[in-house]
Amino acid sequence: MKIGIDISCFLVKRKTGISWYAYYLVTNLAKIDKENLYILFGCSIEKYKEKFYLQRKIKSENFYISVKILPNKLVSSLQMIFPVEILHGKFDLIHILVQPYYCLNIYGKQIITFHDLGYIIFPSWFHPLEVETFKFAVIRAIRKSDKIITVSNSTKEDLINYFNVKPEKISVVYEGVDDFFHRVEDKERIENIKRKYGIYKKYLLCVCTVEPKKNHIRLVNTFAKIKEKIPDYQLVICGKLGWKKKEFLKKLNELPVRVRKDIVLTNYVPYQDLPLLYSGSDIFIYPSLYEGFGLPILEAMRCGVPVITSNVSSMPEVAGDAALLVNPRDEEEIGWAILKLIEDNELRKKLIEKGLKRSEMFTWENTAKRTLEIYKELS
Repeated sequence: MKIGIDISCFLVKRKTGISWYAYYLVTNLAKIDKENLYILFGCSIEKYKEKFYLQRKIKSENFYISVKILPNKLVSSLQMIFPVEILHGKFDLIHILVQPYYCLNIYGKQIITFHDLGYIIFPSWFHPLEVETFKFAVIRAIRKSDKIITVSNSTKEDLINYFNVKPEKISVVYEGVDDFFHRVEDKERIENIKRKYGIYKKYLLCVCTVEPKKNHIRLVNTFAKIKEKIPDYQLVICGKLGWKKKEFLKKLNELPVRVRKDIVLTNYVPYQDLPLLYSGSDIFIYPSLYEGFGLPILEAMRCGVPVITSNVSSMPEVAGDAALLVNPRDEEEIGWAILKLIEDNELRKKLIEKGLKRSEMFTWENTAKRTLEIYKELS
């Protein structure tokens, strides 16, 4: 079987969760499947060199990379009109890794991975044009795809409830966490990373793009409310400033100086720095209002950090009983959880132990194995 996988989401300058989903899926498929022929296709101008990065990582003879030097956004739009085979040849099966993009293909079957439906469920968080574009593309992708993969049962239920998709058309395949994320015990390296990002106290860590659904305004409000009780702590927010960042920055500037000076915005953080930042933190806080999966929860757990996260959408599904679950809209409850973890060493130890065990249940090898099973079902 000739399988085409769209790796366009990996061919970007600043990689986020979906980029790494693509990377770890294809590299692990290369480890376990020596029979099928794979074409990893995409288009990019500025990051064409990522093709060679993947070639170094994937040494299987049945994997080929076809990256065209063309604008990715333009091609993504044209692929809804012109068959993908024009650029990359015929396939028996195509796997699109990012909703809502739909590749028109004439010959093969198609699978699409849905990560979340935030644009549909919470349209006020996004630009109206993006919402309408997403909705149109989702409806078309659902109609044309032969199979849908979701990264959680939560997203599966969203597709069923909002678009009336038949449950049997959807398969849940969890994401994984790589061994790259592990506890770093080297104190000198931890201190170096803290200096790099202007961290000079113990700290609470949040890793995610600054945008409405991530709930940063309530997080900094909570930090302000409990600051007098934890004067020796900073709040470190790692992530690029995204949609509606001005609202967040305005709120930040309204906080008292004594609070604001202990809130660190790192902006985008290179992947290699994340295990160090996780390992140096005392608590990881992920109070998102909505997630399709919530990979940073597992990354923090793998690095031996106790986790506080939300009790909505996919986050309880990912965290299980290995984290403190809170109502993300209740600042008092978030504050209580932070103070509880700072004061209760036994609870911290218990959550760290449970978190390490929980994170071991989610591996990229399992993700690849289950995805390959779905490919075979459609062959």
